[in-house]
Amino acid sequence: MVEVNQEKVHEIFNTISKDYDRMNAIISFKQHDLWRAQTMKKMKVKVGQNILDLCCGTGDWTLDLAKVVGKRGHVTGLDFSEKMLEIAQAKIEKEQLKNINLVQGDAMALPFEDETFDVVTIGYGLRNTPDYLTVLKEIYRVLKKDGQVACIDTSHPTLPVYKQAFEFYFEKIMPIFGKVFAKSFEEYSWLQQSAKDFPDAKLLKNLFEKAGFSAVQYKLHGGGAVASHFALKPINAKTNIRIGK
Repeated sequence: MVEVNQEKVHEIFNTISKDYDRMNAIISFKQHDLWRAQTMKKMKVKVGQNILDLCCGTGDWTLDLAKVVGKRGHVTGLDFSEKMLEIAQAKIEKEQLKNINLVQGDAMALPFEDETFDVVTIGYGLRNTPDYLTVLKEIYRVLKKDGQVACIDTSHPTLPVYKQAFEFYFEKIMPIFGKVFAKSFEEYSWLQQSAKDFPDAKLLKNLFEKAGFSAVQYKLHGGGAVASHFALKPINAKTNIRIGK
């Protein structure tokens, strides 16, 4: 199992930032945009909501959310990679969106007050954190009661033959793509290992429940290679105490 070292992960994402969007399109065969759109459709984001896009990276989901919540809503994008945030900021300026702000921060200790957001999203970021449950508890803390969380991340196919083909592709082919298209063999070798070690959809559902969420559901994409999880913070929830206080 790969050990998630925050300094190493920070260095990896700064290194691949310029090629990140192009590599996502190559690795997913351009399906990642479709999976995000399907997740958004199920979420039913409302105009005027206040949303946190956690581990926002280069900001694609951040921008999608900002366009839906409109001028009366607001989206905060948080990531620990300043290079990724620079690319996100350039996209925001190009789109001339005024309802987004970007924050460099740590998903393990969010710099926000309790019950701040109506919705929290996290796309392909949870698996690159040192402690999944700590991050989920932080999301729970900053969500308003009856607030919604949506998470997209890698999972593990179970269908025979496809499972083996997927594992071969992710372990052997993806790092080669990283070397050829982004000159980042080592970085994409590490990322495939982090995906390999990440819990499958059922186990991740259990972690959401352990963090206190209710009505936890998930939707599989790409034959189970990716999963979207959806959950609510109960309306009668007790406020979590920030870990470390």
